[in-house]
Amino acid sequence: MYFKKPLCLLVCTMVIGLLPAQYNPDNHVVTLSKYYLEPMSSIENGSAEERKEVMEENAKKMNPLKDKLLSTMVLGHYWTGTSNEVLVINEWASIADADETIRTTADTRKKAWRKDEDREEFMAKFNKYWVGKHTDISILELNMDLLKRPVRKYKENTFVSITQYNLARLSTVEEGSAEERKEMLQTHFDKIVKKNNRIISSMFLQHYWSGSAGGPEGWPVIIITEYASIEDALDEDDSALWEAAWPDEEEREAFRKKFGAYWSKGKHTDLELRTNWVALRK
Repeated sequence: MYFKKPLCLLVCTMVIGLLPAQYNPDNHVVTLSKYYLEPMSSIENGSAEERKEVMEENAKKMNPLKDKLLSTMVLGHYWTGTSNEVLVINEWASIADADETIRTTADTRKKAWRKDEDREEFMAKFNKYWVGKHTDISILELNMDLLKRPVRKYKENTFVSITQYNLARLSTVEEGSAEERKEMLQTHFDKIVKKNNRIISSMFLQHYWSGSAGGPEGWPVIIITEYASIEDALDEDDSALWEAAWPDEEEREAFRKKFGAYWSKGKHTDLELRTNWVALRK
């Protein structure tokens, strides 16, 4: 599942004052990649039970040895994509850390399975369940100020939604400013997202080295949200949190109106709704 050639990165940085925020070295980098499972019917002596076992063994032995891999979520099929797609979301302090981890994968495997015969036997079992290709989806900037991590481990699989929003261009926001936008995003996160018990974890991902940004649509933001159940994911009623945060109705509506002005056209795109295989998590 992690068999990539080292990333070859050519960075062209244009400092022209158009970005909603320069890349912040205090933020982290998130990579999204898709891998593809072989159909079970085509695997000789394969089974769902063995596939689960080898995936969990791989995660248990490899994840602790990848010290530069800060967190990972492995998402299986639920309501989006094809049934054999697996989406891997990895968090790193920098893209250089991601490149080094991938480049040294073979050495890490030798540490995880010290005997050659054990390693070769395991890899034969592990690899037969994968098509042997991957698709790099995105390299995004993780806003650490707007990050909610799980407070405990979960035994049962969770559900993850991935949604794209677009921040409006500041020139279209009446009396708007980058400073006010940052403050309002932080206030919304602190009072609504952090206090929403249905949300296990949340990532606020900004444009970095993939996709497009700017123009009439504004600047893309990807929100990755984790829930304990599909019912929690579908329950969008957070009115009680808003009322608790702003008991005064006029103040509440004033904040909602101003906050909404910073988002382009008030629309979003639902990208993914997947099962999070928690046994593979770091």
